[in-house]
Amino acid sequence: APYGFAKQVLRAGAHYLDIADGAAFVAGIGALDALAKEQGVCAWSGASTTPALSSAIAADLCAGLDEVDLIETSILPGNKTPRGLSVMRAILGQIGRPFAQTRGGRLGAAMGWADSQRIAPKVGATALKPRLAALVDTPDAALFPRHFNAATVTARAGLELGLFHRSLGVLRYLVPALRIPSLDPLSKPLLTLSNLFTEFGSDAGGMRVRVLGTRGAQRQERVWDMIIPDGHGPKTPVQPVVILLDQLLAGQAKPGARPALAAFTRAEAEAQLATIHAIFERRDRDLIPIFEQALGPAFNDLPNAVQQLHRPAYVSRFKGMAEVRTATTLLGKLTALAGRFPLKGGQVVAEVEIAADYQSEVWTRNMSGTRFCSTLRYTRGQGVTEQFGPLTFNLDLHVSDGALHFPVTKGRAFGMFPIPHIITPVSETTETVDAEGRFVFDVRLSLPSGGLIVHYRGMLEPQ
Repeated sequence: APYGFAKQVLRAGAHYLDIADGAAFVAGIGALDALAKEQGVCAWSGASTTPALSSAIAADLCAGLDEVDLIETSILPGNKTPRGLSVMRAILGQIGRPFAQTRGGRLGAAMGWADSQRIAPKVGATALKPRLAALVDTPDAALFPRHFNAATVTARAGLELGLFHRSLGVLRYLVPALRIPSLDPLSKPLLTLSNLFTEFGSDAGGMRVRVLGTRGAQRQERVWDMIIPDGHGPKTPVQPVVILLDQLLAGQAKPGARPALAAFTRAEAEAQLATIHAIFERRDRDLIPIFEQALGPAFNDLPNAVQQLHRPAYVSRFKGMAEVRTATTLLGKLTALAGRFPLKGGQVVAEVEIAADYQSEVWTRNMSGTRFCSTLRYTRGQGVTEQFGPLTFNLDLHVSDGALHFPVTKGRAFGMFPIPHIITPVSETTETVDAEGRFVFDVRLSLPSGGLIVHYRGMLEPQ
């Protein structure tokens, strides 16, 4: 009976608030809605950093956007911040465990403490050193997709000391591989161990809420950063409670039971957070996709379908058909294997997912079950590079006769070893449209000797 205590509070005619951060518990508080309305009282769950504070900031950042591609919340405590056994258990309980995540408009599974990224909150001249933050399961992931009509929602948390963060990253692989039922027995010894290192790092914590979306034809990034110095970070979770108690005292809260989603404004949040010496800053900027950056005005010479594919959302998907021809020589097959290209040919269903952060794009191609990925990056002065596994190629991206061409100019292996020109693959790759205006591609990679590595061509339509 997870809501047994809350029921007794409501039946007594009292208001109920909690600072729970369990996704299922917070999302399910609506089961008490009828009881709360009958008693004429209010029940708020999740009146904490997430989802109360994060949703208040997200609501401010999403205002005015026509589409919300991504909402990402990151919480980054300082290493000197006091922590208890419950915090350690909460962290260990998620490592290596799958949880539901909405990505690109589809509900899928993410893994606790996976996909670490470096994040550095900045407020004016004050900035935290970049800290690793990994995926975690919070109420945001369960509630934001529907509340904000957000295509992708991610929540992250991290440890300031990279050694500790990466050590938990190792456990993220061991838990499912060894079928470890629980890491709870490690809570006390790991807490004791971590307390031995409290002199390292800082007592400054940070938080970031980032939104990607579209306003008109322009894609935008909106970021809210908060930094809390002097070890005041642990006070953050109860600040939303203060705001909501003021609403109750003022008689502004409507009866009913609900998660504390966007229950107050960003201005109210910042005014309260300032009482614990927090500082904050919002920054907005327009985003230009990497292909448009690389091609400049020539990008507008491309057919509309090609332009649209290369103006992806945070996650975009396309589907069509393709004809695949594969290598026939030993060297061609070895090269295809190194680049993770298909080794079986024929007429296949083609699916492409593009994950874009406007500094790089990860293309995941699925040719009837054969998946292979590449990462495209644009660097001013260097141009566009595409990485297939350990192989990275520079591309002379250009537009000719309404088609986009991708010739390879040079390559590297493992990021440091130049690939000799005599074995650098030759790329005969074009993108254009067919008579019906649909996006079509023709990708032929071969060895300088003429031996085929892979050749796939077909059409794609947005999904």
